[in-house]
Amino acid sequence: MARKKVEDIKELETTVWREKEGKESSGGVEEGVRFLGVQLDNKLEWSTNTDAVYKKTMSRLYFLRRLRSFSVCSRMLHMFYQSVMASTIFFAAVCWGAGIKAKDANRLNKLIKKAGSVVGCRLDNLDEVVRDRMVLKLRTIMDSPSHPLHNTVDKLRSSFSSRLLQPRCSKERDGKSFLLSAIRLYNSS
Repeated sequence: MARKKVEDIKELETTVWREKEGKESSGGVEEGVRFLGVQLDNKLEWSTNTDAVYKKTMSRLYFLRRLRSFSVCSRMLHMFYQSVMASTIFFAAVCWGAGIKAKDANRLNKLIKKAGSVVGCRLDNLDEVVRDRMVLKLRTIMDSPSHPLHNTVDKLRSSFSSRLLQPRCSKERDGKSFLLSAIRLYNSS
């Protein structure tokens, strides 16, 4: 009986946490995985995630336009955008925001601009939101001694100023990681 439950839990974990997106390649490595709502591929590129976010947000833009056709006030349209569309676009943006390709960022920014024209006001674009959230997350890490990255970030503090020292990285992909990008943004603010 206990063995059956363990197998059921493993099967549930497999279906919930790791939904296969692609076929198995010849080496047995999965091409794509969906983990906690974020699409990952075996090259750690964010194009598949951006495509999924774009599709979800386009369907929600339809509902925003429908609300506008019913003469809903601008304040309510903005509230709908923030709760339904922005939450979809910016989910886990701290993770993928620095590593996204310019082409994908432009697609999402165009979508945000379309939503802004429907709402009737200027909305923050992807770069602004990612920058603000990354710096906020880094400050949270710096203020919380229980955070796993706190000691790592604390060692990077400069003894002469309030800046953080930029660690060296050998690959361009490493330079687009959260910690290095957040430190760069923190120092520039």
